[in-house]
Amino acid sequence: MSDRHVFEYALLRVVPRVERGERVNAGVLVYCRAKSYVGALTYLDETRLLALDPHADLPGVR
Repeated sequence: MSDRHVFEYALLRVVPRVERGERVNAGVLVYCRAKSYVGALTYLDETRLLALDPHADLPGVR
């Protein structure tokens, strides 16, 4: 019998300026009901975010 489980995930994205349609991936949430597992990993590429919007609220996003 296989020990395989379904994992679901959701990307966390920062959208600095909605009208431009740009976004920066900032993390991922992972969930597995069978294993009662929820995990998150975040990383913010501040240089990239500021290149898209020099006025982005970095402390607010963090």
